[in-house]
Amino acid sequence: MNNKERKAFWDTLISFKGEDLLKEATLLNQTIRYPKKLYRFRKIDSYSLEALRTNQLYFSSADHYDDPFDSYCYIDWDNVMVNINNELNDTSKKNEMFAKLHSLFGWSVEQMSIFFNSHSNEDWKAFGKVVIKQTIQEIQKRQWSLCFSESALNETLWLKYADNHRGFVLVFDISPEALLINNQSHKPNGLIPNQYYPLYPIYYTNKMYDATNYARYVALDIALSQAPPIIRQSVLGMPTALYWQRERICYIKHKCHEYDKEWRILNPYDICYHKYMIWKPSGVIIGLRTDEATKKLIIALSKEAGIPHIYECYINNHNRLAKQEIKE
Repeated sequence: MNNKERKAFWDTLISFKGEDLLKEATLLNQTIRYPKKLYRFRKIDSYSLEALRTNQLYFSSADHYDDPFDSYCYIDWDNVMVNINNELNDTSKKNEMFAKLHSLFGWSVEQMSIFFNSHSNEDWKAFGKVVIKQTIQEIQKRQWSLCFSESALNETLWLKYADNHRGFVLVFDISPEALLINNQSHKPNGLIPNQYYPLYPIYYTNKMYDATNYARYVALDIALSQAPPIIRQSVLGMPTALYWQRERICYIKHKCHEYDKEWRILNPYDICYHKYMIWKPSGVIIGLRTDEATKKLIIALSKEAGIPHIYECYINNHNRLAKQEIKE
């Protein structure tokens, strides 16, 4: 997909109100032109080699990605600070908050008022900023995903993600069966029949998506993490307007990364109950600078995993990166 097509996907995604998730997911899929194959770049280490042997793809949280802006929750700070200031200076709103906390937890309104007034408005603003920054980090920690590219011979990706051409690339044929969660050997509890891992393209733009409302929800979730379940349920019922927020945060990146031609599988669960999915590659491409011993190891592990096609990179007569199948 080119970025114009990716924009059509994005415009559809941000139009949803969360009122009919199945219908909205169907509409979203209709905007997507899936490639026949996707590619996953890997460096050589014990984890990637074991995953190759077992056909396991491990989800990573966004806070561990190389790009600190990946799945970064953009917040309208100016608007947030105006709202905080208004709340601090509105006595009636503070009294409403105290009354609600009293009804939920039985806390004394008088004691809450004394505690609140023992700190200056500037102290509370500073505290609010700290909470927001922690919330942004928490949101990145909750974004568990797998990254792919449309391009197997992208030289920049070989440099960045396959250890300067010393690693390998996994080749995947896209099919609904591969993405069916029910086919996985490590099914989580409470699975919905015929539930699929969402595979969507990244949209590249220099515009920001304002996720302030979602950040407020996550901040409240963090604040009530130790509260009894009945209180969490009464306070944390997610508004329908927030149902697609995780996708909107995950599937947008700065335009400088457009060369990645990235696609991503987002783990549908806030908490990554299972760390990996099973997806057997149709091929493996060995890097241009992969040493001979490692090359033999990749070939052996690929055969053990039942991967039918094994390729190696070379520079063709047009000075381009190319691949050829290894015949033994």
